[in-house]
Amino acid sequence: MKCAYCAESCIKRGKRKDRQCYQCKCCKKYQQKAYSKPRIPEWKYAVTLSLHNKGMGVCALAEHLSISASSVLRVMLRLGKTVLPPTIAESDESYEIDELCTFAGNKKNKIWIIYAINRRTRQIVAFCVGGRTKKNLRKVVRTVLRLNPRRIYTDKLSTYKNLIEQEIHKIYPRCTNHIERKNLTLRTRLKRLGRRTICFNRSAQMLHNAMYLWVCGDPFVRIAA
Repeated sequence: MKCAYCAESCIKRGKRKDRQCYQCKCCKKYQQKAYSKPRIPEWKYAVTLSLHNKGMGVCALAEHLSISASSVLRVMLRLGKTVLPPTIAESDESYEIDELCTFAGNKKNKIWIIYAINRRTRQIVAFCVGGRTKKNLRKVVRTVLRLNPRRIYTDKLSTYKNLIEQEIHKIYPRCTNHIERKNLTLRTRLKRLGRRTICFNRSAQMLHNAMYLWVCGDPFVRIAA
């Protein structure tokens, strides 16, 4: 057998899980002729989604499901591509829009979750992960405007005045109480959003994926073939 690292010859040296291992004579690295990765059963996808949305972190999920933390992240990424978003069919409702601040990687790298909720049902109807820029705010506002809203309540951020018509835009003290309470729920239910914890978010992509699973998570998970 040739070494995969330096192309020198290898010799047999022990076994791992009943598989023959080889060691390179030159670079002394251990390797196998072929590697196989066990397939994660589909029931673990449904359990991952359910426990993730209940506030369990990646390491706790890995221990509970007896898989590696990297496998949990891959499961979450795959779920993000297969879980179908709910269909929103409503009109003449009132909405609240707000921004939730967190960070990715380190506290200097601030990142925002901009989202909107239905004031009556408290359900999230649109969200965006990124900087608190006019472009990202416009994405959420446009989604809400497609629902023909009766009122849109926001805080005093000046950017909203340029994006929402004055007739339906409302700003007054404590007008965003519902979505502020939703911010607390998000920090409680999504482990990576918790303050003063080592389970902080490390990438914007995973934050978007975790938020998507929390918003669109369905107990009947359909796994793509």
